[in-house]
Amino acid sequence: MKAKREALISLFTAMNDGKVDADIIDLLLLVNSINGVYTTSSCSGRIGVMEEPAFGAKPLARWLIKVHREMSFEEMREALGKAEKGLLFLKSQPPIFHVVAEDLGRARKVHELGLASGFKYTTFKAIGTRYLIEINGTEYLTAPLGRDGEILVDDTYLRFALDIGNSMLRRSKGRLPRLFENFRRLRNELGEDELFHELREEYGV
Repeated sequence: MKAKREALISLFTAMNDGKVDADIIDLLLLVNSINGVYTTSSCSGRIGVMEEPAFGAKPLARWLIKVHREMSFEEMREALGKAEKGLLFLKSQPPIFHVVAEDLGRARKVHELGLASGFKYTTFKAIGTRYLIEINGTEYLTAPLGRDGEILVDDTYLRFALDIGNSMLRRSKGRLPRLFENFRRLRNELGEDELFHELREEYGV
């Protein structure tokens, strides 16, 4: 109960600060309203250009642009103009949700739900007395574009890579309505959490 309270406060505070991806707010509210289930970090899927100081140095990497919708060629070109030092990549990543279940039975249900919704990389593991389920898709793209501020490919390749990245993002986001419906059924089965409604009212979400 304490862990869920802290997670809900963090979520509602982030929502009030405008730090939650708009297209998954309803889904996050639904998941967190379920008895014995809550979310931690989640993302609705994104595409952007990343600059890494060296290969594998992700902690020091920076996004030149990152959006949670399809990206235009003009946006991509403008972002590439900000490149300075390191390797340049176009990255497209599917939605990802980290869901905590308070017992094994609920964890199995959430795990099966994620797979049934088309998120084929869904896994779960035990963390003390709780279980963390990662609902994740397969649509990942990392395409090298250049190094140290120099774009090493032509516009034909840039448009080609961007089209693929946008298509993958669109495809993975297309599974969100199915995921929503499956969580709605799970809430009908497990019931609603009064703590969720109490804190939602308190934070005005």
